[in-house]
Amino acid sequence: MMIGTFWKTFKQVKDPAILKALFWSTLLTMAVILLSIGLGFTFLETIMDMFSETLQEWFGKGESWFRGVVQFLGAFLLIIFFYFLFAGIHGAFVGIFIDDILDAIQEHHYPDITWAKAPSTLKSCLLGMRILVSTLLLNILAFPILVIGWFIPPVGLTFHVILNGYLLGKEYGQLIEFRIPNDSSNHKKVSYFSNGVIASIIWLIPVLNLLAPILLAGSVLHSRLNQKKLTE
Repeated sequence: MMIGTFWKTFKQVKDPAILKALFWSTLLTMAVILLSIGLGFTFLETIMDMFSETLQEWFGKGESWFRGVVQFLGAFLLIIFFYFLFAGIHGAFVGIFIDDILDAIQEHHYPDITWAKAPSTLKSCLLGMRILVSTLLLNILAFPILVIGWFIPPVGLTFHVILNGYLLGKEYGQLIEFRIPNDSSNHKKVSYFSNGVIASIIWLIPVLNLLAPILLAGSVLHSRLNQKKLTE
């Protein structure tokens, strides 16, 4: 059933509204990541320049060699950090355009279901920013474990999948609840952790990872509307 919701969404990826959301969210994600890596590397260079005289006193002619090692390690850590952050950042930007995706899926699969009006552009941006901030905070706190886990792949990957699966499943679930009028007589709290975990695994697969937030949004929507139908 869960895999089926991802497959139904995958078959609809070619929808123009979904492709537009995918294009802009991916473009913004790559721009933010490249800009952040550039700023991080520039900051590292600035720190090295500030202590250049001290480093020359300590290492003498080996100062340039030491600088090169630090630059390499700094770049390596930045790449790892943003590798783990990619899912959250991408998911946050898709969250800004998520209503276009949800409307396309609802019109195609559930045209007769009650559907609330999409929130304003400002509110959508704020909700997307909330996902981004939550992702940054959780991943910064978890970064030491993620780095250690990088050298013990099962630990790092498992922790990464669970962390982002919980976060994005929860956040996307809340975004979708905005579009479904709540009927307290038959509504019960639904967990989208499993949807988030599957999407987090997809985020680890090159190229296909670009579709992960689209597939997650569609999967959560299908799961929620199927549950709504069962309780009516």
